Amino acid sequence: MVSLIPPPEPHDLLPPLLACLPTAFASARPPPALLPLLSPILRQRLQLLAPNSAAESESWLKLLCWNSQKADKVQTLVELGTWEPHPASGEIEVDNIGTIRYKRFDEETLRAQIPLPDYDLSVVYLWCVNDEGSNGWRVAELQPSDPTLHEDPTWTLSVSEANSASSDRILSEALRAAEQSQNIPTAQAEDDGDDDDDDYWAQYDRTPARTPAVKRSPAPQSLHSRLGPSEDDYYARYASVQPALDATDPSEETSETPSSNNNETTLHGNTLTHLLQRQPLSSDIDPAPEEDYDIIVPHQPLASRSPSSSAGSDTVARLEQTAAAMQGESDSDIAIRQHISTSIKSMYRLAKSTGMERKEFMSLVRKELDVLELLD
Repeated sequence: MVSLIPPPEPHDLLPPLLACLPTAFASARPPPALLPLLSPILRQRLQLLAPNSAAESESWLKLLCWNSQKADKVQTLVELGTWEPHPASGEIEVDNIGTIRYKRFDEETLRAQIPLPDYDLSVVYLWCVNDEGSNGWRVAELQPSDPTLHEDPTWTLSVSEANSASSDRILSEALRAAEQSQNIPTAQAEDDGDDDDDDYWAQYDRTPARTPAVKRSPAPQSLHSRLGPSEDDYYARYASVQPALDATDPSEETSETPSSNNNETTLHGNTLTHLLQRQPLSSDIDPAPEEDYDIIVPHQPLASRSPSSSAGSDTVARLEQTAAAMQGESDSDIAIRQHISTSIKSMYRLAKSTGMERKEFMSLVRKELDVLELLD
């Protein structure tokens, strides 16, 4: 710690400071003579935050106190005080000075507090090293007098006592921190038993399962049991659905007599499907550019085969008409026509892939047909 620090001299330090305080009511900016008396941080505070004009309500006098509530009281005390210089010396003399007390906060921070009972103020000085080329006491704060200052054991009567008190305080804080660091492992050791139990039961969560675990419903088990059959019934209804392309439809099979069935037919489900497969392909050899050229078997969408729906009866009637129109055709005729249609489409795609125009292709086909007439 710093040693051989001289105590502050109130009669040398206070008069220049007290002479600057009344100027706060006449000037918006602090006087230049005040700034060298302040500590570096308080000096910067006044230079940056002091008002630029008297029109502003705040006074730079409040900036000398770091506590906003105490700052208002400081301004009031300065305003009510008597600041008349001595006729002979021209300085404000201070006759009544309280007991100076010291407090060291750390190795570099030592403060001294000088009470002024006549003005009900207290000036706190800070020992500054190499401030503007010299060491000395600088004003750290101006605050109202503290009547309980003499009861505070952290403030001592001399610099040496302040140094000793600071050493004792640092040592006690170090011992307290060491005790706290020793208590932490003890508390952790007491909790190890619970942690072991938690780790044991947590192993079940990490055990791999063959199948995902079943997520149980938060509802009571009795309610879940009541809801189960209805869910099974819901999915069981899919078993009675008749696929649209099945050869037989149980819903269409009936043993009613012709007189009791208005939609009587002599065709069975497999016969209708067979007729659909025998339906000839389109002979158009010039499909649209965006149309796929694969063989497309035309079909008619089948409506729902529910016995209660009239759409099913209409579908059966249309299929009967198609079957009647195809009765005169044999299977071999249909197959030959399909082969011819497929061959012509394949040749057209081949010709088009080589860049042949449609007219040229049709001309070539007609020429070949004319040759066939000669062969006949």
